[in-house]
Amino acid sequence: MIERLPDWEQRLHDYVSALEGASFAWGTLDCALFAAGAVRAQTGVDPAADFRDRYRSAAGSVRALRRFGAGTLAATIDARLPGIAPAFARRGDIVMTGGIAGVCLGARALFVGEVDGQPGWVTHARPAWQQAWKVG
Repeated sequence: MIERLPDWEQRLHDYVSALEGASFAWGTLDCALFAAGAVRAQTGVDPAADFRDRYRSAAGSVRALRRFGAGTLAATIDARLPGIAPAFARRGDIVMTGGIAGVCLGARALFVGEVDGQPGWVTHARPAWQQAWKVG
C-alpha cells in the first residue's frame, strides 16, 4: 500500500490551488487524472502514470481503461487503492459519484467535470458519494 508523505496536507492544498482556473481536458485534466494527481501529490506515487497523455477524448479514455486499467474507472481504482465506505472517507481520499472521481476535502468532495454543460469544478456533499478509496 502506498503511504502519505508527512506533509501531505500542504501538498494536497498546493496541488488543488495550482489547478485553480485550469480547464477540463481529456487525458491531462479529466476526473480520473485529477484524482490520480491528488494521490501523487500526497504520496509521490502516480497511480495513473500509464494513462497520462494516452488519450484525448471520452472514447479514448474508455479504450485506455480497457488497455491499461481494469476495464472501468471504478474497477481500475479498485485495483490500485483499497476501497472504503464513503462514510469513512477522509480529506485526500478518492471518492466517486455518478461515475466521476474526485477528492474528499472533508464534508464535500471536489470534482473536475461540467457545470451547466460547461467544463468546470464541481463539489458534492458526502451523501452523494457512491464509492470511496483510501489514500495511504
